[in-house]
Amino acid sequence: MYQVSEGGGNDPENLIALCGTCHDLYHRGIISADAIYSYKSMLVALSRGFDLEAVDKLLFLLKYEKDFLVVSGDGLVRFSRLIAAGLASAEQKANNNWLIVSYAINISEKGKQIIEAWKSGDRLRLKQTLGGPVPGLDAGGNLPGRPNN
Repeated sequence: MYQVSEGGGNDPENLIALCGTCHDLYHRGIISADAIYSYKSMLVALSRGFDLEAVDKLLFLLKYEKDFLVVSGDGLVRFSRLIAAGLASAEQKANNNWLIVSYAINISEKGKQIIEAWKSGDRLRLKQTLGGPVPGLDAGGNLPGRPNN
């Protein structure tokens, strides 16, 4: 894919919405192309199944990864999308004769990798973690016309 300014198309997969300031900073070279592509990759990945609340939950779990969050069944349901996607894990801790069942919730290794790749702006790492194409890279993980980037 090429930028619109370089003859790229106006197809949705070739575009990203940026505020005016970020757009100007990108064209001045202050924000790198890798950072923009990494940001778009996260938006694409997260919009396929996650919203801001899910991202906040991953960041919360990462902050407390050495411990774990203990929740009831209702709390478990609140993390169900992250657990189903393999970004968080759940383990039953106690059942108190099935009166109050508690679960330990923690961020998974994949969840940590996604957040760390997102924070670092590393689109190749995101590609490896998400297992899909990253906007701006060809199938070999290179910028079009620039092998081995």
